[in-house]
Amino acid sequence: MQVSTPRSTRCVRPSASKKAAKKRKRERNEVKSMNLNGYGKLIKKDRVSGFEKFAFGMGEISTNIVFTIATSLLTMFYTDVAHVSAAVIGMIIAVSQIFNGISDISAGFIVDRTRSKYGRARVWMLRMSIPYAIAAVLLMTVPQHVGQFAQAIYVFITYNLMLTVVYTMFQLPFATTMTYMTRDQDERAKINIVRMAMSPIGNILVTYFFTRILNSMPGGMDSQRNWIVLTAIYASLAAVAMLFCFACVRERVQVLDEYGEEKIPLKKAIPALFKNKYFIMLFLFFVFFAMYQTFSGTMASYYCKQIIQDSNIIGNVNAACYGISIFATLLLGKVMHLTTKRNWCIIGALFIIAGSLVVKIAPLSVTMVTVGGLLRGIGMTPILGLIFTMIADAIEYGQWYTGLRTAGAIQSAVTSGQKFGQGIGSALIGFIMSASGYTGAAVEAGSKAAATISNLYIYGIAILGAVMIFILLFYKLDKEYPQIIKELLERESKSKSNNA
Repeated sequence: MQVSTPRSTRCVRPSASKKAAKKRKRERNEVKSMNLNGYGKLIKKDRVSGFEKFAFGMGEISTNIVFTIATSLLTMFYTDVAHVSAAVIGMIIAVSQIFNGISDISAGFIVDRTRSKYGRARVWMLRMSIPYAIAAVLLMTVPQHVGQFAQAIYVFITYNLMLTVVYTMFQLPFATTMTYMTRDQDERAKINIVRMAMSPIGNILVTYFFTRILNSMPGGMDSQRNWIVLTAIYASLAAVAMLFCFACVRERVQVLDEYGEEKIPLKKAIPALFKNKYFIMLFLFFVFFAMYQTFSGTMASYYCKQIIQDSNIIGNVNAACYGISIFATLLLGKVMHLTTKRNWCIIGALFIIAGSLVVKIAPLSVTMVTVGGLLRGIGMTPILGLIFTMIADAIEYGQWYTGLRTAGAIQSAVTSGQKFGQGIGSALIGFIMSASGYTGAAVEAGSKAAATISNLYIYGIAILGAVMIFILLFYKLDKEYPQIIKELLERESKSKSNNA
């Protein structure tokens, strides 16, 4: 009689299919749990201290101060204080975007080819802080009583000096620095969350306090001298904040792409840029997001002044928008794991749309306009909190796909999209406002101009939010990233072995 062996004591040989399934499961778990600098190993140098994250956030405050003045208040200064035609301003800004695009791409390649004892990107914080402050003040020194043509020439030169040259070489290396601080995805997310939590501080310092301080000064908002003095104070604070950032952050990532520490030839870098499909998507997204920021900031100023008839409300609306985002950004760090970065950005765009349309319920209600600002602030939170880490992911994708790490070029091109969108937004506002018959010299806007201001503030912003959602529907990198980074690290490990 044959006695059967108990199942628990049998030596059962697993089938080949089961072995393969277990291997795939093990690899998936390995990819999920690995640190981006090695498999399951946390390298100490990749940790970024809380103080360093705070210092990087100070750099974000610095870049936002003058950028917010330029996007939210500069057009109104040109039309209402310097008395330059809105159509002329729109034309200048539109033409300037041609130079802006060239300067952004050029700056990216300059950063990629920079070698210094302070690193590739960080050194530019030191080099450009003082020129940044000086160029900001020059924006406000538009000469009076010299004729429209001379004013237009001055505005064109100083606008491009600030935003095309100085701001480009100031902001772009700062943003690129994050990709060299660490390669760990979690650390990057934490850095960016701190950065975005501090980002609204720069906006609030401008949008809430700037006009209030102007109104408290002799001559109020109509005095050009007040604009010059206050801009000089703000720009000086911005320069000090960036120098503090430079002193406290460090570059850690050692580049191990095809060219290593050599300078990547432009004939290789440019094609690599356009082969990166996720860079193209993020570029387009930034164009429309920057248009949204410009419409939101600029039209809020006109809406409060001409529709609500109280320019002080500008500060309340913007404080609601940016203030709520500080707390929402801190909350984002706790819930961001619930879905992908792309999905969070889509949710944010939906809140932006809601915040725009809710104003239609009671267009003259200060409360409803403030609620709209709160909703838009909540909507901006996941976008600003995660979009820059998506750029860092696209940089890794580009290195994986092309063999070249063009961090500066990608960052600069995306930034050019941001400035291109800001320029298009400002130009559209200038052209549309001029066509509506608006003139800054008038005490009160006519009925056609008032309707235009209302439509741009409510429906224009909502349409831009819808376009942002459409672009993000094609973004799939969140799901592809773990396998991409696994293969990239394997390549770099082999490269190290071959060079040893």
